[in-house]
Amino acid sequence: MATATKTSRLNLRVAPESLDVLRRAAAEQQQDLTSFILGAALDRARETLLEVQVITLTAEERRRLDEAFDREPRVVSALAELVAWAKSLEVEDPSGLGRRTYSWPPPGKLVSAVDED
Repeated sequence: MATATKTSRLNLRVAPESLDVLRRAAAEQQQDLTSFILGAALDRARETLLEVQVITLTAEERRRLDEAFDREPRVVSALAELVAWAKSLEVEDPSGLGRRTYSWPPPGKLVSAVDED
């Protein structure tokens, strides 16, 4: 794996006692201070992102989710109307950038967030 070129800087202000703890811990791991701090920070950052990006389900929650996936889908009328309305507005953007401009709700329409079918 190729290593990325290090061009960005990160500066920290720490209390002398904190710096001493970090230096001692880095030495115990036979790492320089920068590598130790960066490694610990990246480990924590990855843990944090994993916590918010991965959903853990209990066995009961997994069973209920599987059942929901196995059921026949149903049409939610408000969403069907929204999709039809959005498709009716699709025109090529004059700038050529593929942008679309929509206004919601469509004139004269009030769509309930709850499907009443």
